[in-house]
Amino acid sequence: MLKLIFRGTSFGAAMIWASIGLAQSDDGNEANPVAEEIDPVAIKWVEAATGTLAAQSALAVNWFVSFDEVIDGREKITHIRSGQVALRRNYQYYAYAEQDSGAREYFFDGLGLTVYLPEEKAYVHKSFLGDFEQLADMIGQEHDVALPIWQILVPDAASELLSNVTSATYLGQRRVAGAMLHHVAMSTYDYDVQLWISDDAEKPVPVMMVGTEPYAQGWPQFRAYFSDWDFAPELDEDTFTFYPDEDDIRLNWPKSDDQFGQDALNGEASQ
Repeated sequence: MLKLIFRGTSFGAAMIWASIGLAQSDDGNEANPVAEEIDPVAIKWVEAATGTLAAQSALAVNWFVSFDEVIDGREKITHIRSGQVALRRNYQYYAYAEQDSGAREYFFDGLGLTVYLPEEKAYVHKSFLGDFEQLADMIGQEHDVALPIWQILVPDAASELLSNVTSATYLGQRRVAGAMLHHVAMSTYDYDVQLWISDDAEKPVPVMMVGTEPYAQGWPQFRAYFSDWDFAPELDEDTFTFYPDEDDIRLNWPKSDDQFGQDALNGEASQ
């Protein structure tokens, strides 16, 4: 399941939901329908964009996400989250996020993760020795939540996007906000995703994603936008380490059955 910052929301694009039945080749042998439905040009641009990010020793980006919550099987409520991320591979990560329940900051310095709730002047901290990808996996497995836009920042982001793809189509170039972008649409058995990629031969980057859960009632979607990619950000060690003020309150790190995403990450933690 692919997730950005919100709990339990997968992503994809409804444009090319593909049939998965076996096809017959001209010589009567069974052909591989997956291979036939995957456009190598689409894969090339996805791998190029994720490869650009993976090749950077440091980066920063602004992001904006909106996603749907379907109420009573019909009415859609749209939630919005936005913020910034800074990353220094492979052991330092900082994110600032604003959402309905308030702002929060994420600090990872290779020794532990701190989530700070500035409006409440409260924080939680968990010691963790490992790299950023291992941290993201631990948070997802133990608490079913995701660090902001982690999926496109890990070194194997291409695998995260492409590992379960059953069809992929290159839809050509599209003009978006004055820029020409490469448009790719992909499907898996569970979700669909569209991706728009900058037209940069040397360093293409993701600009926009739109996702759909085709089997969920109401077809909920998410939309993610990325801007101001910076591959030479001015970062110091203090960027990634949290230093509490005297009046900041440390909260208990939630257990896996305490709905971690609704507590620390979603700004509703209690002492």
